[in-house]
Amino acid sequence: MHTTKTEILALLKRSDGATVDEIASALGLASMTVRQHLTALERDALVGAAEVRRATGRPHYRYSLTEDGHRNVAQGHDRLVSLLVEAAGSLEPADVDGATPGERRGRLFHVAAIMLAARHRGDVLGLTGPERAGRVVAILRAHGGFAEWHDLTGGWELRDFSCVYRGNVDGNGPCRWHEPFLGALLGAGVQSVPPTDDCAACCRYMIPHLIDSGGGDARSARTAL
Repeated sequence: MHTTKTEILALLKRSDGATVDEIASALGLASMTVRQHLTALERDALVGAAEVRRATGRPHYRYSLTEDGHRNVAQGHDRLVSLLVEAAGSLEPADVDGATPGERRGRLFHVAAIMLAARHRGDVLGLTGPERAGRVVAILRAHGGFAEWHDLTGGWELRDFSCVYRGNVDGNGPCRWHEPFLGALLGAGVQSVPPTDDCAACCRYMIPHLIDSGGGDARSARTAL
């Protein structure tokens, strides 16, 4: 159920912070209403405020999520932990022999992503259009992400503002979570695209409407490392 408070939290997650006027404009709310909700969210330690000074006039405040706020918006970390433990049990010593700690963590997320895709592939490929896009987003949200999708001409765009790989392993380079997951789940055609101003810290992908319904490489999680 979407409430005004959850909408404000979601907006702050997407934008990585906003002023009262920006929130009010984006959500179509009165500034006083926004302030009342922000006061409650600050009291619950989900939102914090930082003073922003301007050249003239009174200073204003920019609100952003606290660590508890980020956890509140992105659910499902218990499922993610269970999946990673299962993936770790499938790795052989040769899979990580000689790898750096960062490489080992990247391979673990890669294996977990392939396992998750295999678990849901039949269900997802039985759907089409918005239902398929919505199901993919729901799976990511159920495993620690904060994903959304938008229908565009010729395809749909997926954004995840809470990438579990970039947030825990490596903020640069290819994502070893979304890319193997989407590739194994949906097949060839998924493209990573650069972030935009309104998606500066998110993972962003374009997925054609006519993507191959055969869906991806059938190799096992270990051989796909």
